[in-house]
Amino acid sequence: MTLVISIVVVVTLLGLSAVLYSSRVQNSEEYQATVVPLANIMDIGFVAMTPIIVFIIGLESPLIMLGLCGLGFTMGWVMRYNIRKYEPIAGGKGALHNVARFGQASLLVASLVNVAYYLQLMGGVIIILIAVPLGVNLDPGVSRGSGLAVLSLVALGLIGFTRGLDQLNKLGEKTTAFNLAAITAIIVGFLAYNVDAVLAGAWALPNYDPPVGSEELRKILGLFAIVQGFEASRYIGSQYSADLRIKTMRIAQIIATIAFVLFPLASLLLFADYRPDSADPISIVLIATVASPILPWLILLLAVGSQASAAVNAISSRSAVLLELTEGGVEERFTYPILAIGAIAVVLVTDVLSAVAIASRVFAAFFAIQCVIALVVASRENEWARFVGIGLVGLAMLTIAIFGLPT
Repeated sequence: MTLVISIVVVVTLLGLSAVLYSSRVQNSEEYQATVVPLANIMDIGFVAMTPIIVFIIGLESPLIMLGLCGLGFTMGWVMRYNIRKYEPIAGGKGALHNVARFGQASLLVASLVNVAYYLQLMGGVIIILIAVPLGVNLDPGVSRGSGLAVLSLVALGLIGFTRGLDQLNKLGEKTTAFNLAAITAIIVGFLAYNVDAVLAGAWALPNYDPPVGSEELRKILGLFAIVQGFEASRYIGSQYSADLRIKTMRIAQIIATIAFVLFPLASLLLFADYRPDSADPISIVLIATVASPILPWLILLLAVGSQASAAVNAISSRSAVLLELTEGGVEERFTYPILAIGAIAVVLVTDVLSAVAIASRVFAAFFAIQCVIALVVASRENEWARFVGIGLVGLAMLTIAIFGLPT
């Protein structure tokens, strides 16, 4: 049956890639506007963190993922309100605009932490896929990808300084369709494994019900960064209209939510055959091997494609933020090594799980600032029901910023 599952995975990957790479899809403005937030949300982070959530929560992990996505969707609702109401008056003077600038600074910090997490995770997947066939035993929790992450950041800083990152960005955009097809193929492979177990009369979930207390819930809050990325729609106003960005951000979050819930749901059965001994994001590679020998290598391609392109995009786009914050005091070519150095500093003092928790808290702080902006605008518009809703979302973001813990 492993051969059949592998064939199903390959057919899904090739078929969906053909559709997504077709000129009709690639040239669609709606697709282009959707894929920006979708690619930022659906990187390999949620794939790698699924074993962590199952390890912490157990069989209720799909519901937990749904809850995290729900938090993300409510925050997306606030961001969409700001696109509609705040963008037309952005860039002026006064206290509200100073708050917005502070929000940009927090976004810059959060992005640097995210870049560190992207590349550490990519490096970790590469190293374990090299080590396992060679019989090398890697202790769980080791920050395996730090060396490769630092080398990648040095390269990005130098390339940005000498040539800019436009060409790498264009290359990264071309990988997005493959990344989405790969994620879908992995989920389909896991579902096929479940179908095979049902047909064989051997389908049974693992007896796994770990105790869940306040500390475990705080660790789940520390994984909020895996559902963010939708805010990218807020910062592509020069390319797409407000109406299109509002619509496509919502579509991206709905698609991501379906994938985020299906992934742990489809992988639960695999934990009956392989259960990680600790909260380790690289466990997904070993779990995937149970279903098909192709899946770990597909995860590797996904890791390299999604994490590298996400890191390039983050450094490239945050260059503009740094230029704006310094009011042109820094030349653009110097912004790339500055950002790379900041991300390297994060890599040197954190591991993957700590970086995710820090990114979650800083992004939550950024989102709380966005809620403050939306609250001011809603009060000016006398939209008091919306004001209350925004306030509740802001409190949720503050809760994550204050109480989120690394796993």
